[in-house]
Amino acid sequence: MSFQKYLLLPQLFAYAVRAPREPAKAWDRFWNGVRRTGRGGEVLWDPEEPREFGEVDARVSAFFAPDLPVIDVGCGNGRFTRRLAALFPRVVGVDVSSHAVEKARQESRGVTKVSFHVADVSVPYALRWLTDELGEANVFMRGVLHVLDPKRRAVAIENIRAALGPRGVFYLSESSIHGDPLDHMVLQGATPTYLPEPVRKVIAAGVRPPSRFGDAEVREYFPGAAWEILSSGPTVMYTLPLRTRDEIEALPSYFALVRRRG
Repeated sequence: MSFQKYLLLPQLFAYAVRAPREPAKAWDRFWNGVRRTGRGGEVLWDPEEPREFGEVDARVSAFFAPDLPVIDVGCGNGRFTRRLAALFPRVVGVDVSSHAVEKARQESRGVTKVSFHVADVSVPYALRWLTDELGEANVFMRGVLHVLDPKRRAVAIENIRAALGPRGVFYLSESSIHGDPLDHMVLQGATPTYLPEPVRKVIAAGVRPPSRFGDAEVREYFPGAAWEILSSGPTVMYTLPLRTRDEIEALPSYFALVRRRG
């Protein structure tokens, strides 16, 4: 992309000096500021897009063990947790932010088969208490690995591997935009003088900028000796309108369904 992307740096530095250093604090700061969710809300990745719901439903229905519970890692306000509850016997949403978990509980009142808990999947053994309770499970993740650094990614995947057991399947969908975080922001409508409000809120909270997680990264973190890739390929992740007033954005992404070997 154009060298003009580097003109975004002054805005980013201004937010960075005030941002929390710990990812968990950044996410809590973000969710504490959220007042509205859904298509008319403030959460960048939560547009309630029926096209994505249909795509996800078809993929998990085809590969998840239907009798196993599901762990929704990075559940946020529980949008997909509730969706998955219509397909599987029990769904447990976990998120690093206590404010996200509280929001999910509020929005899920009256919904059966769901529960929500605070857990940082990038910390070793973070899901052990849950796997002790559930036994083997399917795991769902949308848009988490691409905001973790390599060390935290590896820990998160090891936690998920332990949670799957012999029959569980892991579904992931992550940003696959080519380039660096500045390229990602440009594609989201950022200019040297303007940040779309949903993007600005994430940056202002101090959330780590996204990095690409596509085919190469899937094969790096899920090597054939330890993992079986059941299905994978390009997809899109829908977001709130960014460059127009009401047009939902479709950002390049990559999905995979994997299960452990052994």
